[in-house]
Amino acid sequence: MLMLANSEIIVDNFAGLGGASLGMFQATGRSPEHAINHWPEGIGIHALNHTETEHHVTDVWLAKPRDLAMGRPVGLAWFSPDCTHF
Repeated sequence: MLMLANSEIIVDNFAGLGGASLGMFQATGRSPEHAINHWPEGIGIHALNHTETEHHVTDVWLAKPRDLAMGRPVGLAWFSPDCTHF
């Protein structure tokens, strides 16, 4: 299991339906603190599966990671491939 300090946060960019976040949970025992995706339906499904995660419906290129982290260190950030062209 990947051990993160309690102060470190997890961020899932291009969160989609939540498969990567599930993998992060399995690896760390924690869901991401933040999930970002441009697709409202995907984030809605993600929110059902990761109720403790804060969800952001926005273009990941416009998201401000520093603002989301609020000074906390990021222990794990996931950047899946962009799917908008498929």
